[in-house]
Order: sequence, then C-alpha cells, then structure tokens
Amino acid sequence: MVEPRDTEPQQAAAEPLPEKVMAQLTELASLLSLSAEQYKQQTQLTRQTASAEMALSRRGLMLAAGLLVALGAGVIMLWGSILVFAGYLLLQATSSVPLTAGVLFLFQLAFLYWCLRNMRYSLKQIGFSNTVAQVKGILRFSTETAGGNNVDRSAD
Repeated sequence: MVEPRDTEPQQAAAEPLPEKVMAQLTELASLLSLSAEQYKQQTQLTRQTASAEMALSRRGLMLAAGLLVALGAGVIMLWGSILVFAGYLLLQATSSVPLTAGVLFLFQLAFLYWCLRNMRYSLKQIGFSNTVAQVKGILRFSTETAGGNNVDRSAD
C-alpha cells in the first residue's frame, strides 16, 4: 500500500521567493514581539521584587535599630538589676565572692550570645537577594525562574 506523500515541499517550491521571505519575516517579527513582551513582564516582576525587598529591608533595619535601643537602654537596666539580685542570693548561699563572680559572668556571656544571635537573624532579613537573582536572569536572557524560591510575600 502506498502512503500519500506530504505535498508541503511542492507547495513551498511553487510559492514565490519574496512571499516566503515575507512570511518568515512576519513570523520572526511576531516572535520578537512576543519575546519583547515577556522581557517587559520579567523586568516588571523584577521591579516588584525590588520594591518588596526594599520594604522588607526597611522593616529589618527598623527592627535592628529597635533591638539596639532596647539592648542599649532598657535591657541593661533590667539585666543589671537581675545580676545584682542573683549576686546577692549567690553570695548569701555560698559565701564565696569568686564563685559568685564566675556564675554572674557566665550569665552575662549567655545573655550576650542570645542578643547577638537575634541581632544576626534580624540583619539577615536585610538585602536584595531575589532582586539580584532576577536581574542576573534578565541579563542572561534565560527562561529559568530567578531567585529559586517562589515565596509569596506581601510588601506591607
């Protein structure tokens, strides 16, 4: 049984060359238009990401500044009172000044470690990592999603 052959090459050969070129140019123009539209959408998404990260960074800076003020003023007063009270109780219980001083020093180190750990976490929230990743993606003209994580965060 003989299968019918594709008649497209015969039609393409019968079509005049200028019409073929115009058809290819039209297709190329439509592809370029589509590519430009997608590039525009990607730059708008990058702009939105940058705005959201800026808002988050402002919040992170405000939180870090608040933590610094709290650490610098109120917490020092409270912690000083706690250390004085604990020192008095330890001195009454052990009657040993070196032991009391050593225990209070360890309490102070533990508290400073806790404060630094929380400050480090707050400062990690500041940055433009997703924006930088998206800009790199735009400059590479890649089709991959930039940033790696698609976390939906509000800019408020």
